[in-house]
Amino acid sequence: MVFEKAAKNNDEQIKCLADFSATEIASICENIGPRPCGEDGERQAQNYLLGKISEFADEAHRETYEVHPKAFMGFVPVAGSMLIGATAANLVSAFKKKAAAIASVSLVGGALTTVVEEFALYHEFLDRFYPKKTSGNVYAVRKASGETKRRIIISGHTDSAPEWTYTYKLGSHGVVVVAAYALTGLAYTAVTSILSLVMKNRALVKKLALGQTVFLPAYGLLFRFANHDRYVDGANDDLTGTMTAFSVLKYLSDNDVRFENTEVIALLAGGEEAGLRGSKAFFKAHPEYVNDGVETVFVGFDTIRDADYMMIYNKDMTGFVKNSDEVSFLLKECAADMGMDVPIGAIPLGSTDAAAASQAGVKAASFVAMDPAPARYYHTRLDTADILEPGTIAKGIELAIRTVFKFDEKGLN
Repeated sequence: MVFEKAAKNNDEQIKCLADFSATEIASICENIGPRPCGEDGERQAQNYLLGKISEFADEAHRETYEVHPKAFMGFVPVAGSMLIGATAANLVSAFKKKAAAIASVSLVGGALTTVVEEFALYHEFLDRFYPKKTSGNVYAVRKASGETKRRIIISGHTDSAPEWTYTYKLGSHGVVVVAAYALTGLAYTAVTSILSLVMKNRALVKKLALGQTVFLPAYGLLFRFANHDRYVDGANDDLTGTMTAFSVLKYLSDNDVRFENTEVIALLAGGEEAGLRGSKAFFKAHPEYVNDGVETVFVGFDTIRDADYMMIYNKDMTGFVKNSDEVSFLLKECAADMGMDVPIGAIPLGSTDAAAASQAGVKAASFVAMDPAPARYYHTRLDTADILEPGTIAKGIELAIRTVFKFDEKGLN
């Protein structure tokens, strides 16, 4: 079956789904509000969506998992503390005890390791040091009428982020400026610590060590990088993706479409803002989606708002994880069918749940429509239902539905 023949009024149905999505998003933001991972808001939203999506699925569930939600962004103040300690140790090395440079190098190494493990690789590196919570994932299944030979998972995430202080206060480039300031300090302190160990010119070593104090304000700023006292509504990031996945099942149900050999799953994941913890837990709980011999793909939809910045990500997790080229080209082909030339590239900063799927061994890619600067509303209190773009939401929904139909028609081959 092809999308164009599934219904006589596809354009009108897509518009209605976009309007429905915008209404549901506004309702969730007004009646539930922010949805921190593992907190009551996330749980309320998921239970609400579970009740609604059950109408359109053969089965729908909410599965829980244990998570340490503040560990992921916790790497920022932890790294800041280590860099303050490294600066102090290097000053001691320069002016009193040369061997203190070893401590400085070690602390710089610890800060760099923390950044890479948590932010670059999204490993659960600091989790044991943070309080444990219970989060969950909602997933709904529309089964094939015959033998299941293919499976497609369309996903968005239901949790919302702590506010990024410097994006809100300084604008879209604020977070980049603060991060660059701190990372430059890290590199400078690493170099001066090594020089403190090997250089005989102690006068120069002292000058270099004093120079690193320029970066102390940057390390102090890291302690308020993410404001866990204020979580955002996350209307665009990512209730738009959540409702895209929801809308796929609603469209199939409304039009009585059931594929003969393709199973369709909507995953409304928790904990994406806590380091992809929800999608990782989902694939741990469902190894059958990885190794049961059914051709399975995962497509994540995240922040569907800025039509001028549509992008398909074939590299994820700040470029450290390779997503599937085949899934990326499937999305691009479906976008072309809509008259859109959507580029394929690497996510410039951060990650999507597609990275967790790729790491689990499922072919995956993600679709995002957000200014990568980042957008002024990204992870701030400005991400409200008032700034939704129903036209862009409609494009995302249509792309998701077309992708499901095209995958059923020909798979990835």
